Amino acid sequence: MKHSLSLRLVLGALVWLAVALGFTGYGLGTLFERQAENAHLRLLGADLTALMAALDWSEDEAPLLSRRPADPRFDRPYGGRYWQIATPDGVLRRSRSLWDQVIELPDEDLSDGLEHRHLLPGPQDQQLLVLERSVVLPGHEDKPLRLAVALDRAEIAAARAEFDHLLWIALGALGLGLTLAVAAQTFYGLWPLRRISAALADMRGGGRRQLVGQWPVEVRPLVEALNALLAADAERLERGRRQAADLAHALKSRLAVLANDLAGHPSAHADIEALRRQVERHLARARAAGAAQIGGAICDAGAAAAELARSLARLPSERPLDWSCEGSGRFAGDREDLVEMLGNLLDNARLWTKSRVAITLTEQNGRLRITIDDDGPGMPAQAQTAALARFGRLDENAAGSGLGLAIAADIAELYGGKLRLETAPIGGLRACLILPCPPESPPPAIAA
Repeated sequence: MKHSLSLRLVLGALVWLAVALGFTGYGLGTLFERQAENAHLRLLGADLTALMAALDWSEDEAPLLSRRPADPRFDRPYGGRYWQIATPDGVLRRSRSLWDQVIELPDEDLSDGLEHRHLLPGPQDQQLLVLERSVVLPGHEDKPLRLAVALDRAEIAAARAEFDHLLWIALGALGLGLTLAVAAQTFYGLWPLRRISAALADMRGGGRRQLVGQWPVEVRPLVEALNALLAADAERLERGRRQAADLAHALKSRLAVLANDLAGHPSAHADIEALRRQVERHLARARAAGAAQIGGAICDAGAAAAELARSLARLPSERPLDWSCEGSGRFAGDREDLVEMLGNLLDNARLWTKSRVAITLTEQNGRLRITIDDDGPGMPAQAQTAALARFGRLDENAAGSGLGLAIAADIAELYGGKLRLETAPIGGLRACLILPCPPESPPPAIAA
């Protein structure tokens, strides 16, 4: 899968999604924390204002609060909300929540009358968000007071943690949805390429010879280039096939002339005959190779086999022969090549059979199986292998073999099939030809 374009696109999108959602989650969490801190600072500002409003001096010149802040956490020891009133000489009053502790405020100038914010250590290792201000009451200008209210920052951290929990759940769901959307978009976007692959497989299996249908603008130049290439290949292969046929005719004619001229020389005549057979075999392969490479043809193998059987049955014979042809099937290839394969096999069976030749055709798992049985003397296993050997000579085969078997095997191999020789159930030789057959029906065109 490492070479999969779909996987690369999806993984690339996932990386960017992870980075984008990670930065989004961190940014939103930080923004929430900042806003929560500002909201608590506003509450502290309100508490500080309420403390200032309730502040007065007693008769013994000590600060006095006419009312205490209403939040009960100011009265609970280490409750997380604190206030204290101090002078430069020390702390004068503090909330019960501080118990026996004080807030150690930094030494700084507060004469500007503004609120100052600090992060300071508090009781029980708390981190406090502190808001303080200098206050001068009328008539006591020489005694400035330092008012401070504080909040345990753990409240903000807890709010941030809860927000992060919900945020990452939401971002995880969003990331999953976006991942599925990216996968679906990638699948849909690359669907035309899958259509091209299916169309090429259909052509290889015996369908059309061109890519047809409606194609997206982006892949249309590719389709047109492929069609042009396929057309050029088909034309070139067909031209080569015609040239091979012409060459075969010319060579056979010249070899026939040489055979006549050397009729009185047995050794030369044998060499010419061997040469003729080799030329015939290789030219047959050349003719078939063109059709096999072009692809796209489909023929009725059952009809072709039945027609050949009828033709051979009409030939004169020294003994009566019983020809039978059962079953049906389709061949994903050129009809002339099928006829040449079947013709060679049936002619071999006719020469060696005693009385009966049986042809059976079946289709299974995308393969066409044609068996030709005869009740002749058969062929030993060693001779069966030699009869189909590549570049084998006729005189090296056992009795009953011929050049036609090798030619049929060669053509079958060009189409991705094979020819097997076995012992027939009726006693003679069985030639089993296995060839490709087209799919049940061409795949429907899918608009992109």
